[in-house]
Amino acid sequence: MELDEIRSALPERYRVTREIGHGGMATVYLAEDVPHNREVAVKVLSAELGSSIDAERFKREIQIAARLSHPNILPAYDSGSANGRLFYVMPFVEGESLRARLERESQLPIEDAIALVCEVADALAHAHAQGIVHRDIKPENILIQSGHAVVADFGIARLVQNVNNETLTATGMSVGTAAYMSPEQFSGEKVDGRSDVYSLACVLYEMLVGQVPFTGPNAMAIMARHTMQPVPSIRLVRSSVPEEIEAAIMHALEKVPADRFASVTDFKDALLGAEGTAAFIRTTKAYTSAFRSRETQARRWTRRRSMVGATLGAIVIAAGAISAKMVFEPRHQLAAGDVTGDADPRHVGVLYFDDDSRDGSLRYMADGLTESLIDRLDRVSALDVVSANGVRPFRGVPYDQVKDSLQHALRIGTVVRGEVEPASGGARVTVRALDAVSGTEFGRKSFDVDTSNAFAAQAKVAEQVAEFLRSYLGTEIRLKESREGTSSSRAWTLVQRAEKRRKDADSLIAAAQPAQALTLLGLADAELVQAQASDAKWAQPLLSRAGIAYSRARIEREQPLQATAWVDSGVAYADSALALEPRSADALEMRGRLQFLRVDYRLVPDGPDWQRALAAAERDLRAAVDVNPGQAGAWATLSRLAYKKQDVQFALLAAQRAYAADAYLTNAREILGRLFWTSHDAEMYPDAIKWCAEGHRRFPRDDFFVECRMWMMTTKAVRPDPDEAWRLVDSLRAITPPAKWPYESRMGEMLAAGVLAKAGLVDSAGRVLERAHAPHDVDPDGELFGIEIVMRLFMKDYDRAMTMLGTYLAEHPDHRKGLATNTSPWWRDPKVQNDPRFKELIAGAR
Repeated sequence: MELDEIRSALPERYRVTREIGHGGMATVYLAEDVPHNREVAVKVLSAELGSSIDAERFKREIQIAARLSHPNILPAYDSGSANGRLFYVMPFVEGESLRARLERESQLPIEDAIALVCEVADALAHAHAQGIVHRDIKPENILIQSGHAVVADFGIARLVQNVNNETLTATGMSVGTAAYMSPEQFSGEKVDGRSDVYSLACVLYEMLVGQVPFTGPNAMAIMARHTMQPVPSIRLVRSSVPEEIEAAIMHALEKVPADRFASVTDFKDALLGAEGTAAFIRTTKAYTSAFRSRETQARRWTRRRSMVGATLGAIVIAAGAISAKMVFEPRHQLAAGDVTGDADPRHVGVLYFDDDSRDGSLRYMADGLTESLIDRLDRVSALDVVSANGVRPFRGVPYDQVKDSLQHALRIGTVVRGEVEPASGGARVTVRALDAVSGTEFGRKSFDVDTSNAFAAQAKVAEQVAEFLRSYLGTEIRLKESREGTSSSRAWTLVQRAEKRRKDADSLIAAAQPAQALTLLGLADAELVQAQASDAKWAQPLLSRAGIAYSRARIEREQPLQATAWVDSGVAYADSALALEPRSADALEMRGRLQFLRVDYRLVPDGPDWQRALAAAERDLRAAVDVNPGQAGAWATLSRLAYKKQDVQFALLAAQRAYAADAYLTNAREILGRLFWTSHDAEMYPDAIKWCAEGHRRFPRDDFFVECRMWMMTTKAVRPDPDEAWRLVDSLRAITPPAKWPYESRMGEMLAAGVLAKAGLVDSAGRVLERAHAPHDVDPDGELFGIEIVMRLFMKDYDRAMTMLGTYLAEHPDHRKGLATNTSPWWRDPKVQNDPRFKELIAGAR
């Protein structure tokens, strides 16, 4: 309605001043309630929404909502119809909406966010007690008046209860905003107060992180993510958020209503604890790392919730080792008084490193390295790492004096110790991994630290130590498990020797020495044959033989017949291992990875055989993660498989699961790259920026994690900065080996051309592209040629792009199908999709 039209349509008692808000559902006007001499807000529903709601039902619903009397609820004064358009009247609030504050600040202080959410929770609890569910909790409907939250729009809520067996607002319309709607609301199921709990948790997530849990290009994409994807970690983006608060939010965001808090009051109580917001924040900031666990979300919440109550009380850390019991509840308990049992090696205690300098000048380095290492190891979900608070009572005490008390208090299976000592040019860090019960050292490594740049050096060493320990701990865990799998010491010894040879062979493969690697693999396989003969009922020798066949197939990938033979052999070994242990996640993963090689290396032709191999690989890999949700390698391969299928959403989900399960996988660089691309392709640009930054932090000398910053400048999310793009090209030169520079220099220049094009400097972009064009000897696979086509699209040079695309597909006809289903934003451009030449090039390929 136009302003003059609404003025004439409304009852005379309302004198409309101006429009103050507009959305897809309604328009809001500021008006004067003349008889009462007060300012009011008149909300006029859109014609589409109004036509779906019977006027009498709407009036009854407003009347019911008007009975809600609560300081945090914006009441409804009046309702009616104006020229066929439904409207209702509310008080005018002097202040701003939560949306306006978020647009200004992005992330709110933790205390402010929780205080506002608790006030909204109070309002919702009052409404739920009256049988009213809001169904549209979002920042736009939360007003801030004098620092306090007021919830608006109860006037169009759906009732939980039926009145005279009639659902009052059965409009069949999704009223809520997609980014905040619960899965059951999307699916059209009957909702109750737990749906509001979900929406409120989405709002709190946004206040803390700066974006909602799930985004997407349209409502259907967001719906799919709410229904299927795990909620991204809050603390990965904002580490200052206490872990208990993250756990409460994650519990409120469970997909199934029965798995969430039973009421909005329970959610509020979990956020506040027993001593109020400020005390809770102070306490959780002090003790948050004491509550580490890697169980399922529901079990994790149950455990943390029970701890919160204990922790919020007065925690007095008594002198001596027994005090650690008060701040850490171990998951793997021993019988009372038993410190000699076979403790789980996954339960790790990282003791504060010793400062071996004479003057104590390296204590800061030792402490910082310890705490950084605890944080990094805790990212490996297979490990249960004692927090810094848990080990702090033992700081500065010689290990020999505290090892018994340590075991009594923490029940750990593995101890990590270390010392920092002066060395020429800086310091030397030595780290040791020990069996906590026997004291046997099973791993040791030393690292040099440049103390002139202590912070950067310390972070780098912590990363290296974490990778070293993750590898050694994984080996030690497998050793203990394998000992339990066989009674033959000869078989066990042979398997360990073979595994050592296989790891050495993997190092040779990485060093481009395939012939030497094949020799070692042959020797390892012979030892495994002997191990099989020593214990025919043990699955491990067969599983290890499957792994060796996998390594051989990788080496022989350019020889399809040999590679296929090794894949066939590996699958047969995995089949035999599964016959002995049908629920072995490792065997299922290995068989799935072998099957995927058929697809990845094009060992089978396109068509039914290719599809069967892909389906077999996916079936085994999904079975592996069903058996063990923390099977990081299976998740990583599933991500590659999904990306090959152009299933970007599942590729992203699987990559997130792989990185969460083990951030130190050998292919972590590849996983981070896929996290970037899948987020980019889904237009989840804040996530893409985050993964690009994480990749650069982890792998600062990797060219891709420089290039991804330029890719982001070609999107709508980052302002194109040509000067910065050229600085990034220069930084590529500093980290690129000379032999790779002819390729990487052209890649950098092409990306810089894309940034120039996005900045409107199309002529300059064209000149740079002409200069960067790669000859065949530099670009034998045509990768740079494909990038050049994309940059032409950024320049809107569609004629040249389509001509080049025709040339590209003539040389790579097998890429037509991938192009037809490609999810990258530039191929989704309507001008590309509707171009007759593009349609002709991909005809029949979908």
